Amino acid sequence: MPPFRILIIDDDPILLDTLASTLRLRLSDVQVETAQSALASLKNIRSIEYAAILCDAHQPRIEGVGFVRAVRKVHPEWPVLLLLEKHNEDLIRQAMKAGAYDMLVKPLEEGTVVYAVQRAIEVFQLRGQVKREEEQLLSTLRNLLNDLGLLYGAYGLQSHLQAFMASVEAERQGSQDEDGCTPKPVKKRRNTLTQNPKSGPR
Repeated sequence: MPPFRILIIDDDPILLDTLASTLRLRLSDVQVETAQSALASLKNIRSIEYAAILCDAHQPRIEGVGFVRAVRKVHPEWPVLLLLEKHNEDLIRQAMKAGAYDMLVKPLEEGTVVYAVQRAIEVFQLRGQVKREEEQLLSTLRNLLNDLGLLYGAYGLQSHLQAFMASVEAERQGSQDEDGCTPKPVKKRRNTLTQNPKSGPR
């Protein structure tokens, strides 16, 4: 199995390098890519598959919540973890509503980050497996309906299936903003990866 791609986005080069080095050292089955701009990274998400994305929630030109929405619009199965400067209940609610998978509060503890990324990769794998099984089931069902139409003249079954699936997809899109798998962020103070050199939120 090829390594899982992880994307880390943060305009703090020290934290960016530290996070990348930590994940490369602790997770042997990941390929870590880094970027300093969430807006520029949007160009890559259409052509590159990422098992998890860690993004600074306070980005210039596009906030982390907006980035989460943009990613989920194209790839709703990708887990996006936001990195917060401090515990902010309003921002956390916005991120949860947008569909963020997890939120981590700086300064970041090494073990917390590694565990969160491992868990995100597992979720990515499970979502991919479910998606493949759904596609296989639909293919089998379409073939069955086609056979029934040929055998018994029950034409129109395919159109009923398409209408049903359109209804299911509309309901799924409507419920994406209420993703219940997002845990509450935990703020860690000891054994940090690095202290944020910036004073206060941007």
